[in-house]
Amino acid sequence: MTDIIFNQVDPENCPTEGGICSGHPALRDRNVRLAMAHATDKQKLIDVILLGLGSPGLTLIPDGLGVWYNNSLKDYEFDAAKANQILDDAGYADTDGDGVREMPDGSRPLTFRLNWPSDSINAPRMAELLSEMWAEIGVTLEPQAVDPDALTAQCCPAFDFDIMIWGWASDPDPSALLYVYTTEAVPTGSSETGYSNPAYDELYAQQQVELDFEARKDIVWEMQKIVHDDVVYIIPFYDANVQAYRSDRFTGWITDQAKVELSDVTSLVRIEPVK
Repeated sequence: MTDIIFNQVDPENCPTEGGICSGHPALRDRNVRLAMAHATDKQKLIDVILLGLGSPGLTLIPDGLGVWYNNSLKDYEFDAAKANQILDDAGYADTDGDGVREMPDGSRPLTFRLNWPSDSINAPRMAELLSEMWAEIGVTLEPQAVDPDALTAQCCPAFDFDIMIWGWASDPDPSALLYVYTTEAVPTGSSETGYSNPAYDELYAQQQVELDFEARKDIVWEMQKIVHDDVVYIIPFYDANVQAYRSDRFTGWITDQAKVELSDVTSLVRIEPVK
C-alpha cells in the first residue's frame, strides 16, 4: 500500500535523540493538508500509474483487512476550486504573482520537498502528477529520489523532510498500523508523520485490551475516522495484487485471503493437479 505522508511533527514533540524536524511549518496546518487532499486526483493516479488496476485509497487500514476497514468514511473529493478556496480562506495568498502561495505571515512560500525511495518504480511518475495537480492550487514541489536507507533515516525519527511517498504492508491484525499514529511512536522511529492526538492515543490503548470483537472493531473504526478527519496522510490508492496461475493445470489455489500470495506455502500445499 502506498501513502503520501506529511511531516507534521510539532516542535515540542521533536525527538531528543536524532530529531532534526526540518519540516515546512505549513504542513502542520490541517487546512493545507486538506486542500492538497482535495487537489489530488486519485483516479488519474490509478489510471496512469496502475493502468487502472487499483481502487482509491482512504485509510491506512486497507480494504483487504475486511471488517477492520472503516468503509463508512467519505473521501475528500477531487475539487481544485474547493482546494483553492480553503487556502484563500486560511490566508495563504500568492502576493508576488509567481504562482506560488506564501504563508499567511509571508515568511515562506508553499514550496515543499517531495522525496521517495530511489528503487520505487511508480514514485517518479506519481511525483510528476502530484506536481501538476498541486501547482493548480499554488503549491510547488521539489522532487527528489533518495536511497531507501537514507530516506528511512530522513523519516524516522529525524523528521528531516516535508512530504514523502512511502509504503506499508499490512498485518491481519490492525494494531501494528494503528500504532504508527500514536504519540508514543514519534521518538521511537515508528511514526512517519509525527502526528500526535491524545484522543487517538487513548483509543489505541483501549483497543489493545478490548476482548469483545465488536467493541474493538468500533474503536478501530473511530481511530480511522480521527486520523482521516485530521488529514494526516493521503492514501492515493490500493493497488490490485495481480498474479497469474494455471487453472487448467492445478486446482485448489487460495485466491480470497489477504496477504496469502499464490506462491505462499499456505497455498502451495493445497494445490493438486487437475485430473
